[in-house]
Amino acid sequence: MRSSYRINNKIMKHQQGATLIIVMIILLIIVVVGILAIRVALVSLRVATNSQVNQLNFQSSDTPLAWFNNADPTTITDFDNVIGAALKENESNPGGEYIFCYKPVSSAVGFAQTVDASLIRKADSGNNATVDTGGVAGFCNLSRDFGSNRQAVVTQVAVSIPTDTSNTTPGSSLPRGINVSEGTQLPKSMTSTQRIRVTTTAMLPAYSASSISSIQQACLSSSTAKISDDLTATLGAGSEYTLGKCLSDNGVPFSSQVQEFNYLNQLTEVTAPGS
Repeated sequence: MRSSYRINNKIMKHQQGATLIIVMIILLIIVVVGILAIRVALVSLRVATNSQVNQLNFQSSDTPLAWFNNADPTTITDFDNVIGAALKENESNPGGEYIFCYKPVSSAVGFAQTVDASLIRKADSGNNATVDTGGVAGFCNLSRDFGSNRQAVVTQVAVSIPTDTSNTTPGSSLPRGINVSEGTQLPKSMTSTQRIRVTTTAMLPAYSASSISSIQQACLSSSTAKISDDLTATLGAGSEYTLGKCLSDNGVPFSSQVQEFNYLNQLTEVTAPGS
């Protein structure tokens, strides 16, 4: 009886140790599954946040272009407006770029005046552009010039007159009804035609690891001005001169859009000529 009792006692102790090991294995599995679930959730959150940031930047960069499409050409091409100033500047000194901060929350959206615009040009050497006129008036302030009351996205607009040749099909920008084979360059009612390039750059600096002040100094100040237009060789001369490259180097999420417009001057007869 004593021998049998001791053997049973040893078997019970052995069974208690096995149960503890099984419980620990199950607990380890639960911990691993929990960690994996947290990591998957974090990745999903980052993907969702990245998608939201891209959408905000894209919509903000597209808004000035939509405004320009719907604006009255006779108004925004006055000499005291940005488009008109760029056209006038191109006549005597081509190669400049007018920049201004698009602030739809304020009464003035930017295209309609040159008061808050800066004229910059590509520098002969170095990675920065030179500020011709306007000082810092046209540069966005990343701490206050937000595009909405949400105070997240900042949008800067650049207007330039391209000095390069168009890459589109020859004659594609000419109005309909022109017989080029007969040597007619422009219709009799048309006096001039001019390409206008508008570059919009929307950015969300709060999502960068760099400080707002350092991004402002590196990309959006008069001493370190960057060209926005990366398509015209005489302006950009490569991505090292552009605002987009500077934002990318500082880890700032941004969206840049470029759209060209053909500005046509036409004469319309409103009264019959006198006899």
